[in-house]
Amino acid sequence: MTKTFFFQKRFFPLFCVQFLGAFNDNVFKNALVMLITFQLAKTPNEAGLLITLAAGIFILPFFLLSAFAGQLADSHDKTMLIRKIKLAEVLIMLTAAVAFWMQDIQLLLVVLFFMGAQSAFFGPIKYGVLPEYLSETELLKGNGWFSGSTFIAILLGTLLGGWMVLSQDGIKWVSLTVIVIALAGYLMSLKVPSSDLKIEPVTLEWNLLGAIRHEVAHARQFPQAFFAVLAISWFWFLGATYLSQMPVLVKETLGANDSVVLMFLSLFSIGIGLGAWVVNQFKLDIANIRQLRWLVLPLLGISLVMLLSNALMQHSGTDTSEHGLITLSHFLSSPFHDIVLVLMGLIAVLGGIYIVPLYTLLQVQTPDGKRSRMVAANNILNAVFMVASSLWIMMLYALDWSLLTILTSIAVLNLVAAIWFMLRAKRLSIEE
Repeated sequence: MTKTFFFQKRFFPLFCVQFLGAFNDNVFKNALVMLITFQLAKTPNEAGLLITLAAGIFILPFFLLSAFAGQLADSHDKTMLIRKIKLAEVLIMLTAAVAFWMQDIQLLLVVLFFMGAQSAFFGPIKYGVLPEYLSETELLKGNGWFSGSTFIAILLGTLLGGWMVLSQDGIKWVSLTVIVIALAGYLMSLKVPSSDLKIEPVTLEWNLLGAIRHEVAHARQFPQAFFAVLAISWFWFLGATYLSQMPVLVKETLGANDSVVLMFLSLFSIGIGLGAWVVNQFKLDIANIRQLRWLVLPLLGISLVMLLSNALMQHSGTDTSEHGLITLSHFLSSPFHDIVLVLMGLIAVLGGIYIVPLYTLLQVQTPDGKRSRMVAANNILNAVFMVASSLWIMMLYALDWSLLTILTSIAVLNLVAAIWFMLRAKRLSIEE
């Protein structure tokens, strides 16, 4: 075995497929959001409604279809499914090009749903098949590459989609780009090697809600893997909170313009990728929860950094220049703002350190032939936790709480989650 597996056929094609998929999702999503905001919506309220609707439409398939997708992945040749899903993405993106040219918002939202659906079907496969290609000693690094690169793909797709659609001939270039990326993903899928794992029959449940209940119940049969699912879902609760509120935080609390928002979002994605790289340097041997009880430390660190950054921003007040919202260069010239920026980046790095070992624990604690269904249960609960984040924020806004107070409540909730993590991990270690 060579020293690194990254460029080997058993990993690199799958890595490219998942990176291109995440990249394309975000090129399309952000192009749609910018098109709605600056061209299609007639009023600010209509823009806000359509953007919120778009976010819900994209996440809905992950809740509705992940259970069925997991059953399908565990009962069929995963390599064949990857190729069919990537071919479907090409067809979806061809439809997207037509919808962009027509500037038909209804058709664009339908395309968005199907993009979410193909991602929901691919998710259980990519994490389920990874242990079939990598050894246990390589699995942490493989998950690190997947997690870190996904956030980089989200960042790059968001930047490219938003910039391109509003440029000259933007509709043409976005349409061409999403088709080319989809074609590249399909061609790379043809190079993904076949798995030698024996396929065991799984009864497919066409009742989607029944399948959701069944797969969550099935996941609970493997306590350590299900613990990882819950811990991962909490990460997405935190991530959804910060990513959704970042524009408001930067504009209303820090008094900065959209270029600073973009910098914060970029920093968040890069920070998680950096955290994923850092944890890979530990060369951890992950076989059970006992070896990951230390993950409570980055979780506690996130709360402490959140509380510190909130306190600093609370005492700063809204900092605006004579001309309104401050620019990126003005923002970076302030030592106070630099400290806030470092703290936000540290939250992201700690998140990356926290999340990668949990995906590995999920995989090693789930038996062969059942991993895709476990990943499906993970995707379902991720979606539930992200919706819960939105509901929590909406409820506190309705009570007239300020954003910094809301973020402080999130930090306190995270401390509660850290206590749960510590106690539950200890109990599972004893029961092992």
